[in-house]
Amino acid sequence: MAVAGLLQAASIAWPTSGRASGSLQIISLMLLAAALARLAQHPARLRDLWSVAAQQVVWFATAWMAGSFWWLYVSMHEVGGLPAPLAAGAVLLLALTLSLFYASAAVVWLALVRRSGGLAGPGAASVLFSALWTLAELMRGRWFTGFPWGAGGYAHVDGWLAVWAPWVGVYGIGALAAGLAMRLALGGWRLRTLTPVLGMGLVCWGLQSWGPEFTQSAGTGQVELLQANIAQ
Repeated sequence: MAVAGLLQAASIAWPTSGRASGSLQIISLMLLAAALARLAQHPARLRDLWSVAAQQVVWFATAWMAGSFWWLYVSMHEVGGLPAPLAAGAVLLLALTLSLFYASAAVVWLALVRRSGGLAGPGAASVLFSALWTLAELMRGRWFTGFPWGAGGYAHVDGWLAVWAPWVGVYGIGALAAGLAMRLALGGWRLRTLTPVLGMGLVCWGLQSWGPEFTQSAGTGQVELLQANIAQ
């Protein structure tokens, strides 16, 4: 799961080019979703599966977060003068703390899916995962810590889901991606599973040629940027 989490971080900004990859973001999240789906179908008792689900998500989210805001190490160590071990530990501790939001979302999803007998199908389970995952994103980005750096939706800035940005914003795009990831994880690559994905693709294709009025350019302007005399 840690490798999948690092891929999630790389999807937001590839290490060598800084480019985003929406497809990689969905694939990396699908790896986590597939692990949760297997737990939901496991015959063991629910109480025995909670800790397993939480641990998998913590590994995923910690690697994702640390891979997204590793630059805090530079800020604290090279600029702020904090000893390297303390700076590295602070980054990992922050990532670990933020991962608890996503672990909680996964545990709730697992409990609801198991107790409802699959929520009447993979579609409903996917929507539930999307809602809970987005709730975790909001909790760590806006409601509690106020640290939204590296949200999954940012990986789609140049992708086919970007056409939804004027309507649903970064969190809405992240919700769509989470739902697609879980739907693929639950149904594989069968035609029945790919039908909603293809439908979403057609909608995105249609929106690409039409933009709402409030996204059109309103003209040009001039700005001035000031920066303190600090060596970068």
